[in-house]
Amino acid sequence: MSIVPLVKVTLYGRVAEKEAVLERLQIVGCLHLNDLRPAVGDDGAPPATAADTREALQYLQDSPVQRRAPTQLVDVDVEKVVKDVIEIRKQTRELTEERAQLRKWIADIEPWGDFEFPEWANKGALRFWFYALPNHKLDRLQRVTLPWRTVGRDHRFTYVVVVAADQPGGIPVAPTSVVPRSLSKLQARLQQVERELEELDYRRIGLTLFSGAINDAVDEADDRAARQRAALGSLERDQLFALQGWAPQERLAALRRFAENAHLAMIIEQPSLQDTPPTLLHNTPGLQGGEGLVTFYRTPGYQMWDPSKTVFFAFALFFAMIFSDAGYGLVLGGILLVTWKRLGRSREGRALRDLILALVIFSIVYGVLVGTYFGVRPGAGSWLASLHALDPTDQRMMIWIAIALGAAHLTLANLVTTWRRRRSLVALSAAGWACIIPGGFCLGLGKSHPGLAPLAGLGLVGLGLGGLLVLLFSSERPFSLAPKPLLFRLGDGLKGATGLTKAFGDVLSYLRLFALGLASVKLAEAFNDLAGRSFASKGTWILLGLLVLIVGHGINFAMGIMSGVVHGLRLNAIEFFNWSLPEEGEHFRAFARKAEP
Repeated sequence: MSIVPLVKVTLYGRVAEKEAVLERLQIVGCLHLNDLRPAVGDDGAPPATAADTREALQYLQDSPVQRRAPTQLVDVDVEKVVKDVIEIRKQTRELTEERAQLRKWIADIEPWGDFEFPEWANKGALRFWFYALPNHKLDRLQRVTLPWRTVGRDHRFTYVVVVAADQPGGIPVAPTSVVPRSLSKLQARLQQVERELEELDYRRIGLTLFSGAINDAVDEADDRAARQRAALGSLERDQLFALQGWAPQERLAALRRFAENAHLAMIIEQPSLQDTPPTLLHNTPGLQGGEGLVTFYRTPGYQMWDPSKTVFFAFALFFAMIFSDAGYGLVLGGILLVTWKRLGRSREGRALRDLILALVIFSIVYGVLVGTYFGVRPGAGSWLASLHALDPTDQRMMIWIAIALGAAHLTLANLVTTWRRRRSLVALSAAGWACIIPGGFCLGLGKSHPGLAPLAGLGLVGLGLGGLLVLLFSSERPFSLAPKPLLFRLGDGLKGATGLTKAFGDVLSYLRLFALGLASVKLAEAFNDLAGRSFASKGTWILLGLLVLIVGHGINFAMGIMSGVVHGLRLNAIEFFNWSLPEEGEHFRAFARKAEP
């Protein structure tokens, strides 16, 4: 079990020392604090870290060019730096919008040439009307009696200027709006805007030197806000204060030393049935990626179980079946190799790296078993062909493999529920489903394959036994053979038996593994076929064939990753969790210092 055992810790001290105690407790960093005064509400919430500081830090971190951080910065006016960064961001946004507008105006006015409006066109009764007239309608101009002139022409339009007080009639197109500024002035302003944007970029790059200082300021502000929240969540009475929270049992020695040094009284209690402790997951380093997969959807309750390891391997297997190509697995491995060091800089990055490594290994192994390498099958008699054990295009076989995986996955979920509720008769209901699901699979397999007919009889036994267990033990009512209580239990059992349709649908949901895997294989083969036809034509068609291979397999690779992640998570987080993880818990958040001392 990888849910860390917790104990309830209550600390008592003098109010005059509360602030100092909170600062030191934050350094210890192992207590998930409870709110002892929930009635305070939002009105007593401390002010959050200044939004400008966070935005300035994010803006500097997003800079494509970063200056190397110095080993030590002294006397940095963080407030001034933040103000400068916000101003640079504001000016950059304004100038970027102006540049886009200038480019549009220039594109609109270029066909008419470089000119200035005369004074009478701005203030007099007459004005200029600009028309982009399609070349095939040019004869319509002969009907216009007003002064007009052609000022430009291209392969589609003839650009005409008409002088009139009101919009002329007889012209088959609407007039074009032209900004009253000359082309040369617009181009000059565009060049000036681009120079100013370059200067702002240089200033932004220069200020990235202070990203570390701003980050420290944000961390310190977050720490202050956390201490204020902790203070608001404490109780005060008779010049004493009380803090309460949950701590891992393995950190009790550190907390005892802390309480002794700070002259605090401490009470340690084990969780009671009425308590709802937060959930702290802990897995071996290589399998910590499973924690992220689980908590992405929900956090298990403290009294539940940690499915991280199961989800880790199930997700890797489902992803590989959807990918269905050893070549794609090698490409994913190459991407992982390039990002290996960068991912290793943090705990979260290392967990993700281990997860991707598992995806690479499973994808390559499964791809070898189905014998697909960028949509190409190994030649007969080759050593790769000898490893080919599954045919992904054999629909009958692959459908039963997908259903078998679904039945096994959901049976495991019910077995876990049976063990977790082993002290209650309701556990027998979960055991019943653990008989019904594989029983239904065996019945279907035996009926579909005459050579496996004995499985049908075994399946009927599983269905009968499981149905009886679900009928008798789905109820939470105390067990009794008296007619009335037994009748109520049977009613609850019939209600529980309606889950049969849910179980059937959940098992069939795993058919997506077969369907998506087959689609990946067929798409790869289709792109190879298109490229092969281009190669056969030779000449410039070879370049087109290469383009089809690169773009086609790139699209298929990206779709495989997206489908593998989405549906691999879905089968775990919905189908599997619905049978094994009914309650959600609170994530353990340690009251810990973010800023380095």
